[in-house]
Amino acid sequence: MKRYNVAISMDFMEGAFGGIFTNGLRQNNIFLYRMFRASANCNKVWILNSGTHEYKFEDGVLGIEPDAIVRFDAIKDDLDYLLVVGTRPGPDQLKYLRDRGCKIIFYKGGNSAILSMEGVADPDIDKYGERYFDRDLYDTIWMTPQHMRSYAGWAKTIYRIPVHEVPQVWDSSLLELQDEMTRGSYGYKKKKRGEKWKIGVTDPNITVMKTVHMPALVCEAAYRKRPAAFEKIYITNSLQFMQDAHFISFMEALSAAVKGVMSVEQRFMLFDFLAKHVQAIVTHHWENGLNYLYYEVLYGNYPLIHNSEFLADYGYYYKDFDAEDGARALLEAMRVHDRNLDQYKARNAELFARLNPAAKDTIRLHEKLMYAI
Repeated sequence: MKRYNVAISMDFMEGAFGGIFTNGLRQNNIFLYRMFRASANCNKVWILNSGTHEYKFEDGVLGIEPDAIVRFDAIKDDLDYLLVVGTRPGPDQLKYLRDRGCKIIFYKGGNSAILSMEGVADPDIDKYGERYFDRDLYDTIWMTPQHMRSYAGWAKTIYRIPVHEVPQVWDSSLLELQDEMTRGSYGYKKKKRGEKWKIGVTDPNITVMKTVHMPALVCEAAYRKRPAAFEKIYITNSLQFMQDAHFISFMEALSAAVKGVMSVEQRFMLFDFLAKHVQAIVTHHWENGLNYLYYEVLYGNYPLIHNSEFLADYGYYYKDFDAEDGARALLEAMRVHDRNLDQYKARNAELFARLNPAAKDTIRLHEKLMYAI
């Protein structure tokens, strides 16, 4: 295998750790960095800062080398491969790399097909619609499995290049960045006799792919069947909608909300939310069946009630847009989770071994695709 230098494009924001907790793509970049650094064939991996903010991680944080975050001019003549993830370098920079033989991979970690459709339907969110100024500047597209069905054909036609499916990579390293109290409290604990359940709904409400509607309905359907089992149901990432006529009407239609068991809350950091506030998470997706929320819940061995076909063998699965089936899954979790906790942990451990960025099969798959360009 030939040795190579690779960079991953990324932008940083103001705030803790360069804003990596505000955007799944930024977290994805960290995991990709860790994957390439674990490869014996990778001579050097950089994070190419393509944004306006400067940022450096402290020594030892997330296993990122002190000189790993660079600007374009520092590495432009040393790159063999560039992964464009999220924020893109300018077209002149991409052309420069292409002209000197660097292979450029457009890594699609999000579903820009649906975001673009949303942008057309509502001009106020057009900022999420994809732009195609660089449509002729890539060699190939990599796409994670949850987006293949609705986005692969779209991307292949627009960019006129092959689209390849690549697995998600994830590890628990971001837990290291939480405060000591969160790290010490994170992880499911068996319930005491008579203890009621505290349930969280954390879907972000920034796209139709992930809203709180179905999880709230799942919780409502379960609450109607066993109201005495619930202490609290937190609907997070939603406080900003409490002036919205639709959302007010939606919440007023739910008996759990009327009774004060279900409440509308602000955004929380998920690791912290799990460690301090809830014992289970209910979630729902449409055309976005893999995301880091699932892994952060499952890694702590909390009950995950979800409709992701990609993870049907993990957590507690329910059928798409079926609140009653979701209620069945939630009530099943409440009934059997403590009893089956050891088996749940063992099954999750298999998942995380496969997701690990350092897994040899994962590294081999990515490099095979790289060498074939």
